Amino acid sequence: MDRHQLRLNQASGIIVALVGALMTANFWPPVRALLGGWPGAIMWGVAIGALAGSVSELHVLGRIFTRRDNRLLNTLVALVLPLGVGLLLAAAIGAARQ
Repeated sequence: MDRHQLRLNQASGIIVALVGALMTANFWPPVRALLGGWPGAIMWGVAIGALAGSVSELHVLGRIFTRRDNRLLNTLVALVLPLGVGLLLAAAIGAARQ
């Protein structure tokens, strides 16, 4: 996939997920409160949309860490990587508060 097509996929994913996030936050106020209000809903919509638009090229990020040509493994590593970073940040914030 060329760079132009990837950017087009990301932009369309962002728009669709943003509309979905705004509709969800509008119709379910508890979800909006859980996400941090309107700014949180917008942020999560954009992040999920960009991720959905980039799924076909995530293996490139995983290849940096695994150094293997296994496309499935690289994609899974790239999907789990943000979760690991988030857990590390949560642990650091929790340790700083104590």
